[in-house]
Amino acid sequence: MVSRNGHASRLVDASGQPFAFGYDAAEDKKQRQTPRFRLMTEDKQLPPEKRKRLVATSRDVVRNWTIAGWMIRKHLDYCSTFSFQARTPDEAVNQRLEELVAWWSRKRNFDVAGRHGRARYVRMAEARRTLDGDFFTLKMKNGHVQAIEGDRFRTPTSLPNGVEPDDVVHGVIVNKAGGARGYCLHNRGKWGDGFDFDRVLAARHVLSHGYYDRFDQVRGVSLVAPGINVLQDTYEGLGYAAVKAKLAQMFGIVFKQSEDQEESLGEVTITTDDDGLPKKAETQIKFGGAPVQLDLNSDEDVTILESSHPQQQFQEFLRLLIMVGLKAVDIPYCFFDEGHTNYAGNRQAWLLYDQSAENKRDDNRELLNALLAWRVGLWIVDGVLELPKNMSIADVRWEWIARAIPWIDPLKEIMADIKALEARLTSRQRICKRNGVDFFEIADELALEEEYLQGVGLSESESSSAALARVLKRRTQQVACLKDYVNAAA
Repeated sequence: MVSRNGHASRLVDASGQPFAFGYDAAEDKKQRQTPRFRLMTEDKQLPPEKRKRLVATSRDVVRNWTIAGWMIRKHLDYCSTFSFQARTPDEAVNQRLEELVAWWSRKRNFDVAGRHGRARYVRMAEARRTLDGDFFTLKMKNGHVQAIEGDRFRTPTSLPNGVEPDDVVHGVIVNKAGGARGYCLHNRGKWGDGFDFDRVLAARHVLSHGYYDRFDQVRGVSLVAPGINVLQDTYEGLGYAAVKAKLAQMFGIVFKQSEDQEESLGEVTITTDDDGLPKKAETQIKFGGAPVQLDLNSDEDVTILESSHPQQQFQEFLRLLIMVGLKAVDIPYCFFDEGHTNYAGNRQAWLLYDQSAENKRDDNRELLNALLAWRVGLWIVDGVLELPKNMSIADVRWEWIARAIPWIDPLKEIMADIKALEARLTSRQRICKRNGVDFFEIADELALEEEYLQGVGLSESESSSAALARVLKRRTQQVACLKDYVNAAA
């Protein structure tokens, strides 16, 4: 700036120092927490002991808090349920592949422990990476898969030969590029706790499934990590509120009397202490089933204790905490409170949530694709799946269609889809996939239905009243013929 005498001067702050224009978030203004100075990897930010605490706390909150458990289940409903559709150019291959996938999806053919089918396995895998940060699948030689929870991969106290300490990050042996070379598998202790080092699994046999935010991140971090404290606050706060409400019901009436009052409002019980001295007298009034009338003097008073707990402010604050907690997995509040908004608000919230859920579905599709590609290779090698001579394994195509929620307002949404089809802005397949079904399956079913209807004398081209009249006429003729036959036989 220019001073009065024409000389240039500099802008200075309150201490007389020249201003250094930049990012305010990087300056210590003494008005909030000091800006951070350390830069490190995400795995360093969450060392093993803190990772253990975070995973244990996440599991405990979901295990005990109804809203947290519902939040995770609703997240899984939207992100981890898929149906399979074969998409090869050969219809016979499609049919065979779908039969094999249906067989493989059964729990005894999918899970090496025989407990979880393909659908439940994927749902539980998404749950584990949501709460624990990551989850791993071991591909077995016999075509089964083995689930390995993330806390079973940890750095052993004694490293395998040829492995340096700097090469291991939270139980993952990495190369110079940060890629996984092996995983240090631990077995749980005899009583279900503690860990014993077992062996190193080659990375080519293991599929990792986690939440990652940074490129140099080796282990995933729980999706609900930012919301754990909020969920705990709602759980504890609601518990304290319930205790306070119970206490408010235990203290009902306060009686006030003058000190020189000779008669008591109820039965007076006088007890003595160990020295034989009388203790403070206690007045007891027993209420029966009938109404009670108290005849009070002018210097006596009875106060009924009432509690407006939980107060409106507490309820609003609890609602805010629940909103914030649900945002950890991108769930809108109207999913929790269906009457929170109107149709337009519900639909807008669902569209925004569906957009965020699609990224999580893509991760689960990638896991399913990797598992199925491995399994298809085994089927082809074993001769279970035979391909035509003009088709290779690269030509085998399929699709995992996510299950969607039903229409919120079917009439409005169907009319909108019809308008979009008429304007050629979408396709039937896109509309059906958005609702979790396959158009070609529907078309095949419609063709079979039409063939059956024509076989019994019905047709979709007729009006319902005309078709009904024709069927009734036909049935009447059949009954008349039957009567004639019976009469002739008699």
